[in-house]
Amino acid sequence: MSSTETANKMKIALLKYPKRAAMQAQLKKIPPGQVKVQINNATKMVSSQQTILEASIKDFQERIPYNCRAGICGACEALWQGKRVKTCYTPVQDGMRIVTLDKEMEMWRQGTADE
Repeated sequence: MSSTETANKMKIALLKYPKRAAMQAQLKKIPPGQVKVQINNATKMVSSQQTILEASIKDFQERIPYNCRAGICGACEALWQGKRVKTCYTPVQDGMRIVTLDKEMEMWRQGTADE
């Protein structure tokens, strides 16, 4: 195991629980309600008090890979407004349009396929 891998494992081990608790506290401050979210090609109304990752699993049955669930490792990244966001640490917002990296790669492959 490289020193970078060791450092990342230590960082996740030390920070994941406090960061998860901070995210849960942040989510509780959001007023309860429903927001409209699009993940890949599906659009649904979801609870406002959850992260993109939670909504993708619970409401969309869309699998986004994850590891730490604390915004540390970056395994759960997806695209929102052309930028990569950590879905485990980003609350859903009304009008969000998320493209998972799997879907982005699928669209790229279709665009470059030989006909």
